[in-house]
This record gives sequence, structure tokens and C-alpha cells, in this order.
Amino acid sequence: MIIRKEERPLALIALVVFVVLNAMLIYNHYDSFTRGAHVGFWSVFYNHLGMSGYDVFSLIFISCMRLHWNVLRHPLFVAVLLPLYWVNHWLMPSTEFNFAIFLMAIVLVACDVWGAVLLHRILRDIVGCTRVDATLLTVLFYGFAHIMITVMVPDHFALSLPLLLLTLLLIGRKLQQGKRFTYLQQALLFMLTAGITLTNGIKVAIAAWFAAGKKVFAWRSIASFVVPTLLLALVVLWQQKAIIEPQEQGIKRIEAAVKKKDPDRVEKLKVHDDFVKQQNGKALVEKVPLLEWSDITTPRLQSVVDNLFGESLQLHRDYLLEDVQQTRPVFVGYRWIINYVVEAVVLLLLLAGAWVARRSKFFWVVASWFGFDMLMHIGFGFGINEVYIMTAHWAFIIPIAIGYLLCHTRSILLRFAVASIAVWMWVYNATIIGGYLL
Repeated sequence: MIIRKEERPLALIALVVFVVLNAMLIYNHYDSFTRGAHVGFWSVFYNHLGMSGYDVFSLIFISCMRLHWNVLRHPLFVAVLLPLYWVNHWLMPSTEFNFAIFLMAIVLVACDVWGAVLLHRILRDIVGCTRVDATLLTVLFYGFAHIMITVMVPDHFALSLPLLLLTLLLIGRKLQQGKRFTYLQQALLFMLTAGITLTNGIKVAIAAWFAAGKKVFAWRSIASFVVPTLLLALVVLWQQKAIIEPQEQGIKRIEAAVKKKDPDRVEKLKVHDDFVKQQNGKALVEKVPLLEWSDITTPRLQSVVDNLFGESLQLHRDYLLEDVQQTRPVFVGYRWIINYVVEAVVLLLLLAGAWVARRSKFFWVVASWFGFDMLMHIGFGFGINEVYIMTAHWAFIIPIAIGYLLCHTRSILLRFAVASIAVWMWVYNATIIGGYLL
């Protein structure tokens, strides 16, 4: 993707900001994360990076090719990380220095800048915002708490975000032209989005349906989803046989040795497992694939207030960046009333923008994606106790909806309000994150 002349200042500033954010995280963990000799990489990474429960499994994989994430949910993540492992494996023995966090930061920053440019282009080309408004809304989006964290933590979300934004940009253009995805475009977008985060593949199918209508059910269209699904299944099977099964045998030997040497540690792990089960709520059906990830007991309204539109956008100072699977309560309140005021204003702007955009077919694509995420997290309960870490999968509806609202009016007061919220988000969240890391 070629960066346009008008996008270059935004891309340059975004590059600097994202490099600084990643540099702060590296600085905070430099001494432990760069050790490349005579260390256990699980204990080095997993026990030291505490950022709201985001996974550090990518750094472990790049360090020693140990795979700890659910390959069914992220089948192509290994394809991104394997080249980084090869580079690190080539450099680390001779230097006794682990480059994993630097290699991952390069990938993250590239994805972050790409995402910022894509969002700006969506707001300009599809929504119809002015250059100033598009820039303002892009700044607002990256000021959200768990977008700001996503751009620096070594998880898969920073990779998912630009892929989703790319899909939105392409479907927006197709809708403007009265065309639909080609079968190859459909297959590639589905393969990539579902490959990084499986459920995001459904969003590609939804977008394709909006553009093609009933033709999306033609056999060739269906094949464009089935073929990449089969390919992803083969990738999952390969990872299971080539990496996971041999790894599990080694883990069982380690666990047996630990149980024999330190039985108290095993008991502590059991206590922790019981705590995690309590935090995760009661499943609809236990020990059944997919259904076991449901949660039917965690209160929904409080989840929306404190976590979905709360922690996702503005950090809580109490239990700051703690993991709900470790020490953080499921619900944390704000110390200041202004946080609730800002949350309410953002929600009102979202609703007002959605009303203005109600006749836009493109916005209905975005809204249907948001609806799918809400059905999955708030309805089904998947990840509801830490729904804020999924912010990158849905929060772009906020700047897009507000974009339609700004296009509908020339109100300086409205733009001042949006700019004030953007400044608040950046000052409030960046100050807290900077204080935490530095």
C-alpha cells in the first residue's frame, strides 16, 4: 500500500509515537527479556510482563519455538513468528542476547503505522471526512486505553487490527462502486483475518454478504471460504503434530519432576486454577469445545459500564494493568466522576453518529461486526471478564460513527468536544502507562 502525500505527516508522527510506546515497554523489561543464555524462557517472559493479561507467548516462541497459544483460534500466528525465531536463533547463541522483544516490536510498529493510515483512509475515502476531521478521529482512536496498549504488547491484536481495517477499506470501495469482492479477494482476506484470529473470518463473510447479497451463497463464493478453511485446518494439524505433541511430552516430564521436587508448588497451581475458574464465571456447558468458553453468570450491565466502555477506553488507576486471571477483580470502579462523564459522552457520540449513518450500507457492515463481537462477548460471554483486551477488534466503530456525525454538521463546538476527548484520552492514558513502565 502506497502512502499518499497527505497521509505522510500522520504516518511519520504515528511511527514516532508507536516506536516510543514500544521502547518504553522494552526499557521496562530490558534486563530480563534480553537474557539469551541459561534461562527458562517461560519464567523470564510469563512471570514478568504484567499488562492486563495480554499474552507474551509470541516472545517465548521467538526465543525457543515453544508454542503456548490456542492454535485453533490463531492458526497463522506461527507463520508470522517463525521467521523471527529463525533470525533470533541465528543471533542468540553467539551473542547470548535475546532479540525476541526487538524483532516483535518491529512487526508491531509496522502493523501499527499501517493500521493508522488505513483508518485515516477509511475516514477520508469511505466516510467522507475532511483531512482535519479524519486526523482528529485517528488520534482519538489511538488514545483509547487498550488500543494504546495493543500497539506495544506482543500479542496478536496489533496484527488483527490492520487486517480488519483493510477489509473495511476494501468493502467500502466495493460498495461505492456497486461491486463485490472477487473470489480470490474473499479467499485471501478470509485466510489472513481468520488465520490471525479465527472469529474475525466471520467478519469477512459478513462484509462479502453486504456487497454480494444472495450471490455470496453461490458455490464458487462458498468455495472461496471453504478452501482457505481447509488450508487453515491443515496448518493447525501440522502445528499439532510438528510442534505441540513433542512439546507436550517434554512438559509432562518437567511437571513430573516439579511435582516430585516441590509438591507445594503443585498445590499452589491448583489453588490458582480454582481462582481462575471463579473469575471466568460458569460456562453454559462444561467440557464441550467452544461452549466451555461461555460465561452465563458475570453481570452484563456492569461489564458494559466498567469494562467494555470503561477500561477499554480509560484505564482504572486501581489494580492498574493487573490480570483478571491473576490478581485483578473482574470489576473495578473509577476514582473520579469525570471518567464516567467522558465514557457517557463517547457513548452518546457513538449513538448519535450511528443514527446519522443509519442509511449508510458501509456503516451497517461496521455495525454488524460490532454486533457480532457483542453477541460473542456480552451475549455468549466469551472473554467477558477481560473484554477490554479485545478492544482492537471493535472500537473502530467509535471514530467511524463520529466521522459520519462530523460530516453531517459544521459545528465547531462538536469538533471542540471531540478534540477535548482525544486530548483527555492521550493525557490520561499515556500518563498512567508511562508512569507504570518508566
